[in-house]
Amino acid sequence: MLTLLLTFLVVSIALWGFLRLGAPVYRPDKNNVITLLELVLAGNATENDWHVFIGIPLRHCEQLKLIQKRCSDLTETEYVGESSDTLFTKKGTQALKEILEELKHQDLDQ
Repeated sequence: MLTLLLTFLVVSIALWGFLRLGAPVYRPDKNNVITLLELVLAGNATENDWHVFIGIPLRHCEQLKLIQKRCSDLTETEYVGESSDTLFTKKGTQALKEILEELKHQDLDQ
């Protein structure tokens, strides 16, 4: 009986916490994306960092969504993963540099 009561108590506290705090939201801003692209270009980003960025929908900023789409398209053709110093081929690295420079000069609506 005590086990049932403790289980109920733990589950109740967990549910209350989830309802109170809400679900986690992935909302990177311009600076987060710039940092990620710089890490990728420096060879310090992991495959997981990259896949999280291109895999989770960005609904809060249309311009970042377009950047994410361009990066996702680049992944389809130039991504090599951690088998090299960087995650991309030379052509892909150059394209990421161009995306990064464009992003640095954009004024984003958020």
